[in-house]
Amino acid sequence: MNKKTLAWATCLVFSLVSGMPAAQAQSAYSAYPPAPASYTQEQLDQMLAPVALYPDSLLAQVLMASTYPLEVVQAQRFVEARPGLQGDDLARAVAPMPWDPSVKSLVQFPSVLAMMNDRLDWMQQLGQAFLSQQAAVMDTVQNLRERAQIAGSLRSSPQQRVLVSDNVIVIEPADPQVVYVPYYNPVAVYGSWWWPANPPVYWVPPPRYRPPQYNPGVTVGIAFSSGIGIGVIRAAFGDARPDWRQRQVMVTQTNINNVTNNVTNNVTVNRNVTVHQRPVAWRHDYSRYDGARYQPRPNAQQPNIPPSRPQQGQPAAPWQAQQQHPGRPAMPPAANPQQRVVQEDQARQRQVREQQAGQAREVQAQQQQREHLAQEQQRQREQQANNQQRQREQQAQQQQMLQQQRQQQMREQQSHEQQAREQQVREQQVREQQAREQQRQARQARPQPEQMHREQQARPPQQQREERPQERRRDERRDDRG
Repeated sequence: MNKKTLAWATCLVFSLVSGMPAAQAQSAYSAYPPAPASYTQEQLDQMLAPVALYPDSLLAQVLMASTYPLEVVQAQRFVEARPGLQGDDLARAVAPMPWDPSVKSLVQFPSVLAMMNDRLDWMQQLGQAFLSQQAAVMDTVQNLRERAQIAGSLRSSPQQRVLVSDNVIVIEPADPQVVYVPYYNPVAVYGSWWWPANPPVYWVPPPRYRPPQYNPGVTVGIAFSSGIGIGVIRAAFGDARPDWRQRQVMVTQTNINNVTNNVTNNVTVNRNVTVHQRPVAWRHDYSRYDGARYQPRPNAQQPNIPPSRPQQGQPAAPWQAQQQHPGRPAMPPAANPQQRVVQEDQARQRQVREQQAGQAREVQAQQQQREHLAQEQQRQREQQANNQQRQREQQAQQQQMLQQQRQQQMREQQSHEQQAREQQVREQQVREQQAREQQRQARQARPQPEQMHREQQARPPQQQREERPQERRRDERRDDRG
């Protein structure tokens, strides 16, 4: 079994372990949408802002690896599955994997690899732009570095050197044996962002990769790696350098024999290397997988084709393709970088003012609409409040009428009761009067004994004898009735 077959077998095993079968991985890779004809300058500024201030060697590896997004994802899973593996052991473990050398080199850059894995859309767009608009990408990086330098953020430090020669800004490690990953906020490090409506891509590294002095909400300048797992090497499987004049990336295949970690966890590269070939222009391997993802289009700028050199007497500035990209405002050449930035800012300020005027009109229309809606809502609330007030008044009137009716009924009932009582009193009085009258009449009708005795004495004896039996009978009858 040859080395290539062994490498593919190892990749297949890793794919199965990580949960992505090889067939599914190939299908997912070919499912990416094709690259657009071109990205605007605004989009290029946004996508390149997070990495434009990386050292040249690290930036070149990132640009090349972004054209193989599936391999970057596989490499991230490979690293996550082996958290304690680093340095020479990690380099030997990655060597058999059938990945591009740029992807293999990024396993020594855990924070950069994590960023590319976490921002898949951004990595895909970066790879598409690098392949279809390589010259514009290189120009944009230089433009961003120039702005950072003018803003005072990009300058030499114990970790890196910033060199300027013929309008070209190069970033190199201060110590050739160690490369540090810079951490910065792209919204602040370039000064005032010139696309206010579209801020740059911003990735906050996980806490395990952040240097102690880095604060995502406060850091304005550039912080460098110093903690566990932050240190990085230049290139473990291929030495790559941007060629800013020709606007391309040059690669030299090398073989690192010894890789170790120092006490600060910044990986030190021992310069015991074997150079296999001279530097050549990097070219994307379209034969990988189905080869259909980044095929150049007829109307897109052909990648990896160096532009014609400037004529004698013209400055070899990296902004020669300015007129080829409509996203960048057209302007006459300036005498120095500061003037170029000022001219670009003025053009963008005009665009911003127009956008702000349009936004102001839109905001005013929205404000008027909100005010009209608020007035309508206020009117409805007032009408509803009036209706509720009228309902409450009607209910109060109804309750008052009911109360009056109940009071009237109570008064009538009391009056009836009083009349009934008075009637009863009167009837009782009438009955008593009748009884008294009857008693009086009875007393009047009953003769008095003395009177009866005198009348009887006054009668003749014979009549008295005749009346005595009659009286006795009357008395008996009276006694019987009593």
